[in-house]
Amino acid sequence: MYKGRKVVEKINFVFGIHNHQPIGNFDFVIEHAYKKSYLPFLKILSEFPKIKVSLHNSGYLFEFLINKHPEYKEILTELIENGQIELLSGGFYEPIFPSIPEADRRNQILKLTRFIEDNFSVQPQGMWLSERVWEQSILKDLRDVGIKFTILDDEHFLLTGLREEELYGYYITEYESRTLFLFPISKKLRYLVPFKSPQETLEFFKSIRGRGDLVVLADDGEK
Repeated sequence: MYKGRKVVEKINFVFGIHNHQPIGNFDFVIEHAYKKSYLPFLKILSEFPKIKVSLHNSGYLFEFLINKHPEYKEILTELIENGQIELLSGGFYEPIFPSIPEADRRNQILKLTRFIEDNFSVQPQGMWLSERVWEQSILKDLRDVGIKFTILDDEHFLLTGLREEELYGYYITEYESRTLFLFPISKKLRYLVPFKSPQETLEFFKSIRGRGDLVVLADDGEK
């Protein structure tokens, strides 16, 4: 696994949101999340055009939102066209990838990728891993369907022997002559946002200045 970072004083903040509802969930539960989370997030984001976000909606939820709430698609399309939102692919029905056959892995990703292409005319370059479960052999399937990067909990990197201060960047991993970019999600940031005060989050950013060139926060939008 090869390192891809340099030490600088300025640090880039990579922000990702993952939204998911399981198949068969009650409509009123999804509607509640829509009113309290999914729609307000897009509206607030549109007020700050300099902020850019990576967004993943699972396939079942994405279908529900577009079919039930055309205004969601309208706002999302505008944010994509303005360069504020990058859509992520993933398994359409949120499968745990290491537990399903290789062909199913590829088809799950292709189904969501094509859904995104058909509705928003963009091709996702990255994807969200269901429950952020990683196994090295799935790299081949991701690359074979055009995925170039994904994001993982920083615990995966720490378990390989890396130190926390080495996680403020990205890594390149390889399997069967295919390579993939991996971005570590900061556990500290996930517990700061939204549970602690904004000031504590700002102090965290100050504390890591000079350690690398980026830090990643990617978490559930329902939070």
